[in-house]
Amino acid sequence: MTETLSNTPETNSLARELAEPLTSKAAFYFSLARRHVRRARTKKILRTLSNEQLKDAGIDRSLIHSGPEFEVDTRLLSTLMSLR
Repeated sequence: MTETLSNTPETNSLARELAEPLTSKAAFYFSLARRHVRRARTKKILRTLSNEQLKDAGIDRSLIHSGPEFEVDTRLLSTLMSLR
């Protein structure tokens, strides 16, 4: 019993060493996915605006379609959101 209690600080230290990099990476990928979702939502809204509305806002239509389009994997996003 005393051996188990004396090993507890080492186990906690090891668990912390393993968990911190994983948590850091999960947070990074979650913020990346969140940023992508916000950008995709903004592009979708901008695409629905007419040329006159875009002109009023001072946005050139050619800027809306710049960059590649990505599909968001909903399973990955829900997994990342559950890690919060």
